[in-house]
Amino acid sequence: AVLIDSRAGAEEVLPELLSARLLGVDCEGVALGRWGRLCLCQVATSERVYLFDALREGVLEVLRPVLSTGSCIKVMHDCREDSSALLSQFDIELDGVFDSQVAHTMMLEQKATRPYQISLNELLKGVLQLENDKSQPLGQKMKDDPNVWFYRPMHEDLITYAAQDVMYLPLLHRRLCDELGDPSGGRVLSRSQRYVDYSRMNHHLSSPKAAQRRSLRLQAMLATHTETALYFKLNLGAHRQGVVSREEALKNFKDLQFGDIADCWVSAWNTTGNVLFLERLEPTNASFHEDPDFTTGKDGRRKRRRPR
Repeated sequence: AVLIDSRAGAEEVLPELLSARLLGVDCEGVALGRWGRLCLCQVATSERVYLFDALREGVLEVLRPVLSTGSCIKVMHDCREDSSALLSQFDIELDGVFDSQVAHTMMLEQKATRPYQISLNELLKGVLQLENDKSQPLGQKMKDDPNVWFYRPMHEDLITYAAQDVMYLPLLHRRLCDELGDPSGGRVLSRSQRYVDYSRMNHHLSSPKAAQRRSLRLQAMLATHTETALYFKLNLGAHRQGVVSREEALKNFKDLQFGDIADCWVSAWNTTGNVLFLERLEPTNASFHEDPDFTTGKDGRRKRRRPR
């Protein structure tokens, strides 16, 4: 892997990336997402892996024409928080994303099997019979110290881990397209756009704390489920999620598939504010997102937002 920590270094490899038709892309960071810190962006070509140090001034901005063009396919695995971080911190909007998690969901749907949110390592093992032997000890290291991606110089084991996260994505793309009978991957590209657009969800909320208001209206993307609950991503920080667990409330979400977005309202939250309990907004009233200049006051009435 080639570590690039200067704008000049990024500009030197830019022509190679712009000429590529397909790249593997991933991001690492601290609480990666809308309000976290993106620290590293990994890009894999068919021949090598580049690691772009996002903490160095001007480095990631050089990648804008690569990441924002639809003419080059970017193979990513669950790009939602990556997309949110790139947009909120660097004003870079992803385009041309083939999300391998979305492709796996489509594979299961074709087989009439209930989808689930698969990890990259599990997908590599199942589709390519590859196993990332570095992931487990590094995963524990990141749990013990969530700031590991912020430290410089980067440890060699982190560099290896980051490279392994993208080096097999181009090969995985080909295999998934074969499995789906979709040689160009066009169907996956189209459906992956929902994951990219996740970055713009709930932008009427200016902070995570702003979501702790009863009857607040927001959007929620179905991420995973258990027998007794549904779990939603909210684009309100990497560690904040929506939950629906009340039996009567669950009935109102039966039509949702993974990646679908529902209009909801907040009924309560846990003591830390990391879990918002949601109810579904009745379709006849689900117009709040059509006019982003409006939000819901504490009294439940719709009010025009004050301009910033």
